Amino acid sequence: MKTLLFVTVALLVCGALAKNKKSDDNKVKIALYYESLCPDSKRFITDQLAPVWRDFRGAVKVKLVPYGKSTHDKVNGKWQFNCHHGPDECYGNKIQACILKDRSLQDTDKMELVICLMGQASPDKSLDTCLEKLNKQAESTKLKGCASGNQGDNLLASYGDKSDSVQRPLSFVPTIVINERFDQAIQDEAFTNLKAVVCRVAPTKPSVC
Repeated sequence: MKTLLFVTVALLVCGALAKNKKSDDNKVKIALYYESLCPDSKRFITDQLAPVWRDFRGAVKVKLVPYGKSTHDKVNGKWQFNCHHGPDECYGNKIQACILKDRSLQDTDKMELVICLMGQASPDKSLDTCLEKLNKQAESTKLKGCASGNQGDNLLASYGDKSDSVQRPLSFVPTIVINERFDQAIQDEAFTNLKAVVCRVAPTKPSVC
């Protein structure tokens, strides 16, 4: 009986995974490699990514990688970071890394928090402002603790590895990868007109195109 139950559960799980994968195959995948204090990153997220993510809900899958042109090395067992716009950016990147990996936040909340932060004059100092907008003030202490400790260091280092796998260092921030393949022409177009790119490459053209 236990064996039958196990097999049934396994089949259900595998079926759900297959269904999710099939669903993702019909979405335009947007991977964004950016920095929390980079003016171009802030402008792209607020002016291009935010409206596309909201208008194309269900037709796009977004992966955010807050690291940019930073570097990371382990010294005496502890991560050391050198961020493009200084220590404040390292902290801002860690805050967003902690948001993105927080299991108690819904994906929609994570995205809206990042959009809100990148719309602020100082994203590294605006966590409470954005949490209040989403009525998520209770997350403040946990997220700040994550960003200030080993967890934040480890998360940022992992995002650094992801960024380095694209290009080390990134030649331009933000770097935009569509459907898991970097193309300079698409990068240039997406930077100023992400909607046009999504409409062109979408397997099924969304009604908002």
